[in-house]
Formats: sequence, structure tokens, C-alpha cells
Amino acid sequence: MYTKKKGLAALLAAVTGLSSLAVGTVSAAPAAAGDTEAVKILSLGDSITDGYWTSGAYRKYMYHDLEQMGYNIDMVGPKGSNSNTFTYNGQTVSYDDNNAGYSGYAIQEMTTKEHRSGILETIQGTWYNGQNMIAAYQPDIVLLQIGTNDILSNYNDGITDRLENLVNVILQDLDADSTVFVSTIPDIDAYTRADWLGSYGINAWGSTQEEKDQLMETVTGCIDTYNTSIYNLVLKMQSEGKNVQFADINSVVDYQTDLHDGVHPNEAGYENMGNYWAGLLNDFFQSKGTDPKPVTTTTTTQRLLQSPSQPLLLLKLRPQPKQRPQQQLQLFRLVQLQFTSLT
Repeated sequence: MYTKKKGLAALLAAVTGLSSLAVGTVSAAPAAAGDTEAVKILSLGDSITDGYWTSGAYRKYMYHDLEQMGYNIDMVGPKGSNSNTFTYNGQTVSYDDNNAGYSGYAIQEMTTKEHRSGILETIQGTWYNGQNMIAAYQPDIVLLQIGTNDILSNYNDGITDRLENLVNVILQDLDADSTVFVSTIPDIDAYTRADWLGSYGINAWGSTQEEKDQLMETVTGCIDTYNTSIYNLVLKMQSEGKNVQFADINSVVDYQTDLHDGVHPNEAGYENMGNYWAGLLNDFFQSKGTDPKPVTTTTTTQRLLQSPSQPLLLLKLRPQPKQRPQQQLQLFRLVQLQFTSLT
């Protein structure tokens, strides 16, 4: 079985002793419950944001967690409703279901490999009371997770350039103190979902075990490369003074235990995602000094994400795919990430 040591955040934490990566100097003042204004959050992405097979996706867990922490949150977007419910720990819980998750969408419209609609074109459309999506909803925070469908369609060339363009378009219409969180994407179980990966040239029904192993390794390699590029892109954009933050959803969704169908998270996976986002946002809010909870973010952590300087080589353990445990040979794969000097 193909296994993988998870998460850019976990890898960096192991080297630096840090517990959090996504903190910087940008501002997005959250309102505590009881204040007149709520923090407006736009969850933007593909079917993983939408939920695909289940209502609310990670958003319901995130909303519930933030509400329990005392935050006044207003989820915004053209989809969903202002109020929905789900059963959590035996209780009926209400959440704000507004979102901008679109099943099957790529970063931008795709016409070469396969045809897919794009998030870029969707937010640029002026059908939101005559405005584009960002201008119409004016979120304080955008949670952007996109790219899974680009990977599924093997549309990997230029993927980070397309993402950077999308983030810049989002930033154009945001208030100066609003923030875009750009997240990594979860792994794909190519053994389970080979039928959605036909663009990689392997027949899902007639392939050998060796071919399946190769497909899994190829697809995971594409995801790893993309996720690493997201981290580096956030560093680059931060160095340009842009209000962007890094999030690592990949670190909390295990492809062997947390996926419903090989691509979309199951309920446990969505709960992990929601808990992660709530914790990340709580840390971010506290770093602004607007919440009574103690600030846990350190100055060193802030510097790490503000001024990238030198590359850091990290060792990543990856056993060979689909071998018996006694036959597994652990391979070290060097992943080069931009990292800042602590001096």
C-alpha cells in the first residue's frame, strides 16, 4: 500500500519546533459575539468546499467551532442558505450555509485536456446584482482551496501561475484589510479513483498492479509539487505586501481513512478540515489582538512567513507502493521549500 508522511506544516514543525505556519502581519479584525459586525467569511473552491455528497462540507464544523469560541461569523456567498442544521455529537446544530463551492470546477476554465468551468470566471461574472462575486459580498476573509480538478484532469502545466492570477483577481476587489487564505489540497486515492484519472493514460479497469502503483505515485507527486508551490507562492506574495496566508488542509486529511470516494472527504475528513480551519482562524484572530484569549503566536512564527530568504531541504519518508511490509524500502525524497532565516 502506498503510504505517505503527511503535511507541509508537520514537516516544517518537525524541523523548526513550530506548531503553526499561517500567521503574518495582515489585518482582518474579527468581531467577538455581541459586537455589531460579524466577520464575513467566503469559502471558495470546488466540490470539496461544496460538500458533493454531504451538506455543509467542512464549513458546518468550522462555523460551529468558531461560534463555540465566541466569534460572530457571517458566512457569505451565492450558494446555500443563511441557516441549516446537522447532527453533531447527538445534538442538532445550526450553521450558516452560504458558500461558493462549485463541483467539478478548475482554477480557471479548462478547454484543452477536458472541459471544466473555472472559479476565476465564476467570481468575475457580474450576475451578483451587477457586481462580481468579491465586490458583491465583500468578505473579510476568503478561504480558497482549489486545484483538485486540475490534478484530476492532468492539467498540471502552469497550475501555480493560474492560482496566482486567481488570488490576485480576488485581492483586487477586497478591502485593504481583508485576507485570502490559500490552502493546499488533499491527496487523491488513485487506487480507488483511477476511473477519474483517465487523462494520465492508464485504463482503470484493465491495468496491472504495477500500472496502478505508477498512477498513484504520479498523481501524488503532482499533488506534492502543487502543494509545495502553494507554500512558496504565499511566501512570495507576502513579500510583495499582499494579504495572503498559507493553510495546509493536506496535513489533516488522510487518503486512506478520511476520503469518501477517493477524492472527497468523508464526514471524519470534513470534521478534521473544519476543526483545522477554526483553529487556524482563531490563531489569526488572536494575533490581531482583538480576542481575550491569550496570544499563542510568536514573533518568530510571524517572521517565518513574512520574509522568505533561503531554501530549506526537508527529508520526506515515502515507502514504495503496494509492497508487503517486509519488502518495503523507505525512500527519501527531497522537498525544497522556501524558508526564512531566523537570524
